Amino acid sequence: KEAMRKELGLETDLPTTLVVGGGDGVGGIAKIAEALGDELKDVEHPSQLVVVCGSNAKIKKKIEEMTFNPKVKVSVQGFVSNMEDFMAASDCIVTKAGPGTIAEAMCRGLPTMLSCFLPGQEAGNVPFVTEGGFGEYSNKPGQIASTVADWIAHPDQLSEMQHAAKEAGRPSATYDIARDIAAVVLKKEGLPQGNEPGAVPVPLPVADGRDGALLAA
Repeated sequence: KEAMRKELGLETDLPTTLVVGGGDGVGGIAKIAEALGDELKDVEHPSQLVVVCGSNAKIKKKIEEMTFNPKVKVSVQGFVSNMEDFMAASDCIVTKAGPGTIAEAMCRGLPTMLSCFLPGQEAGNVPFVTEGGFGEYSNKPGQIASTVADWIAHPDQLSEMQHAAKEAGRPSATYDIARDIAAVVLKKEGLPQGNEPGAVPVPLPVADGRDGALLAA
């Protein structure tokens, strides 16, 4: 984390909360940032807040003009194309309940504070996070801020949630899906697969860079 923080121009030795407003910077991100500043200032040790506003320049300017306590270092970003780097530099994340962000947060071991969700398509993501033991949900900025501040104030609790996030993650899910689809197609076509005679193994890379399970093609 320290190396990535240095690369991003952040403070390297402070616990870091990442607040993500989506590509358009929606979800009450300014109110959340302000509330986090108020709560984090009361934590015993200093901390860092990184707010990614997306393409919403008005919200970015509004947050930049806010006054934060010196104990809370704040970095305000607009649209970024390297979100994975900001996640790697952070200790927890505040975000809407989008599946892509949650999946990446799990792979990164980030406790996740969900601030909103789209009815229907994202509703099921909320209990997945909360029941998985690596996050909470609230649409109230004050409650969001107090929850995150409690995480930052208790490193042991934060560490347990980070472990739970990693346990819930499936970094090789893309390749698992590809392998399952290939197996269905091969079976339908009557072609050999897996360890069957005549099968041609194709190594699929996994998240850590090693060759993973073999896929007959």
